[in-house]
Amino acid sequence: MVKSGQTIVYRGNVCKVKELVRDYRGGEDYYKLVPVYDDSMTIHTPVATIEDLARPVMSRNEVERLIRRMPDIECATAENRTLEHTYKALLESKNHEDLICIIKTAYLRGEEKLNRGQQRNEKDKQYFRIAEKTLYNEFAVVLGKSYEDTKAYVVNQLALIDAESAL
Repeated sequence: MVKSGQTIVYRGNVCKVKELVRDYRGGEDYYKLVPVYDDSMTIHTPVATIEDLARPVMSRNEVERLIRRMPDIECATAENRTLEHTYKALLESKNHEDLICIIKTAYLRGEEKLNRGQQRNEKDKQYFRIAEKTLYNEFAVVLGKSYEDTKAYVVNQLALIDAESAL
């Protein structure tokens, strides 16, 4: 059960639970949610289904542990013709490691293409942006930073990890 004022992740969006609305639609009770990064939008979701579609945000310790594990998370190995299917399945898993897998796979594939003088694949760019936004929006809320500061923080932490492993 969620509570007013709680921050949750609902279908990949970091949201604040604003209130419980009684008899909102068809006599059902709904939660009113407002995405943290888009307060112009309001989401109403049935109380009966919230547990299936939402989860609490990570703790700061969980974020820090996940950042430390990022270098060890494997890239996807799908072929070009099945890569979009793989990306979709990874996104739907709602698993942080799978979001990192998408980010790493799309980034490295893009770098390979650039090194060959080619342009990045549009599907790679699209799924990279979705996975990055989903992951870093949650990290930003947990770390109390802006989205851009969070990206910079993660890059800096990964550089530190890389430097430590080189010793």
